[in-house]
This record gives sequence, structure tokens and C-alpha cells, in this order.
Amino acid sequence: MTSPLRAWWRLAAAALAVLAVGTFVACDDEDDGDAGGSIEISNARARFTTTDVGAVYFDIRSTGPGDRLVSASAEIAADTQVHEIVSEGGSSMMRPVEGGIPIDPGGHVSLQPGGYHVMVLGVSEIPEPGATFEVVLEFERAGRMTITVHVQEFGDDDGDMDHEEGMDHE
Repeated sequence: MTSPLRAWWRLAAAALAVLAVGTFVACDDEDDGDAGGSIEISNARARFTTTDVGAVYFDIRSTGPGDRLVSASAEIAADTQVHEIVSEGGSSMMRPVEGGIPIDPGGHVSLQPGGYHVMVLGVSEIPEPGATFEVVLEFERAGRMTITVHVQEFGDDDGDMDHEEGMDHE
């Protein structure tokens, strides 16, 4: 027969075990939430040349730990690449970003003309200004994120660079 004291200890041990497992699961869920919900995207816009090429720009803000934009894709394009424009020896050239675009903890990165941007290549039907399309962004920590991109007239933004004229492609 079990004494009341022994029964109480078993009940207390069982309650502590349940509490410990619950705390572990809650901490684990919290960590996943930080990684997945720590990136905010705003001001997503695109411009297309008269060819089958367009550039997508947007702002990335980290509200938690740092992250890295590693790739992008769009159903409207045969190929999508994360690019940057760099100046070397008095000329500018556009090239794919190696290793992705880093976003510091609590930091902000703007993809804009003359800097980082996402190229959509091989677009068979160029969307008209005012239309929208979706781009899927892949982050190292936050994972996949789908954004809606608004199409603007080419040259709407100050400092817009023509991605075809005067640009070396690497």
C-alpha cells in the first residue's frame, strides 16, 4: 500500500515533468517564431524595359536576429536573380550577388536603382504599369516569403538607371 506522502511526491514529480516539457516546447516555438517573423518587406515595386527584362526593388527590415536574402523567384520570369551594381575603374557593372544580401539584426536594407535589386529575366508578357505580380523571396533564417510587387513606369524613381544602356553585365 502506498503512503500519502509517497503519493504526494509522485504527483509533484509528475506535475514538474509536465511543466518542464511544456516550458521546453514553449521555448522551442518561441525560437521558431523569431526566425520566421523577423523580416518585414515594404515598398515593393518593379520597372520593365521594352525588352523582356525588369528590376524589382523593395525595403527589407529585420525586427529580430539578422538574416540573409539568398534568392528570389517569379512565375512571370524564366529566370530571377539577386543582383548588385558595383563601380570599378570608372564604370558600373551589374552582377549576381554571391552568398546573398546580409541584413543585420534590427537592420534595414533598401533594394533600389544603382544598388541591390532583383532582376526578372525572360518575361514573355511585360505587365503594364499599375499591375501587380508576385515574387517569392528566400531568406536564410526566415524561409520563403511571397510579396506583391507593383509595376511602375520606367524612370518613375529618382536616380533610376537603365539596366540595358551603359551597363556591363558580368
